[in-house]
Amino acid sequence: MVTDLSPKTGAVLSTLLSSLMMGSSYVAVKMQVGSTNPFLLGAATMAVGSLALILYMYWRRIFTKAMLGRWEFWVASLANTFVVAPSYVGLTMTTASAGALIIGTNVIFVAFFSRLAFRESLSLHRIVGLVLAMMGLITLTTRWDPSALEGTQMLGNLLMLTAAAGIGVVVIMSRVALRTLRPEQWTLGLHAFLPATLLALFFLIPLEGSLNLTALPVVMFVGLLCTTLPAVLWIGALKHLSVVSSATILLCESAFAVFLSWLFLDESIDAFVAIGAVMIFSAILIMARTD
Repeated sequence: MVTDLSPKTGAVLSTLLSSLMMGSSYVAVKMQVGSTNPFLLGAATMAVGSLALILYMYWRRIFTKAMLGRWEFWVASLANTFVVAPSYVGLTMTTASAGALIIGTNVIFVAFFSRLAFRESLSLHRIVGLVLAMMGLITLTTRWDPSALEGTQMLGNLLMLTAAAGIGVVVIMSRVALRTLRPEQWTLGLHAFLPATLLALFFLIPLEGSLNLTALPVVMFVGLLCTTLPAVLWIGALKHLSVVSSATILLCESAFAVFLSWLFLDESIDAFVAIGAVMIFSAILIMARTD
C-alpha cells in the first residue's frame, strides 16, 4: 500500500536530489574554466540563477520588503563568496573529482560548527557515520598514497578545502536564517550579490581567461539547474533534518561528481573509488536514520 512520505523522508529525498544536481556542476565548470576566467564565470552563473529566482518569487508573491530588513539576507552573499570563489578557482588547478570529494569534507566542518552553535549532540551513530564518511573521502581522494598530497594540485585542493569550510558556515547560517526567512528568500540572499563580489575579485586578483558567448550553455546550466534550484530544495529540507545529517546526505554530490568526471572527463575510476563510494553511501544511511 502506498502511503504519503513523512516530512523527514521527503527532506532526505529533496536533499539527495539537490546533491545530485550540484554534483554535475563540477564537471560543467571544469570543462569551461580552462578558457574562461573563473570569477567571471561564477558571476555570470550566479546572475542567471538570481534573476530566475527573483522572477519566480515575484510570481509567487514572496519577494517582500520584510526580507530586505533582515541582516541575514545582506551577509549571506558575503559568506557564500568564500564558497564560490575558491571552488571555481580551485577547479582550474585540480581535477573535478578531487575537488568535489574535498568539498565533501564540509560535513566535518558542519558537525564542528553545529556543536558550537546549536550544541547538537554527536551520538555514537553520528560519530560512526562521520568517521566512515571521512574514510571514504580519503580513500577516494588519496587512494592512501601520501604522494597524492604533493604536487601542483595542492593549491587547488587547499582552495577546495577553504570552500568546504565556507559551506560549513553557510549551513549553520541557513538554520538561523530559516527562522525568519522562507527558503527561496534565503537562497536569493545567498546568491543575489555574488556577481558584485566576484566581479570585485576579478579586478583585484589577476587570472587568465575572459567570458564570451561560448560559455552561455554552461552559465545557464550551472546557474539554473546546479545552483539555484538545488539550493532551494536543500535549504527547504533543512527544516526537517539536522544540519549534520543534511551535510552527510550531500556527500552524494561528491560521489556523483566522481562518476560524471569519469564519464565526461576521462578521470580515473578504480577499486578505490568503488570502495570509497560504498563507505560514503553507508555513512549516509547511518546518519539519515539518527535524527
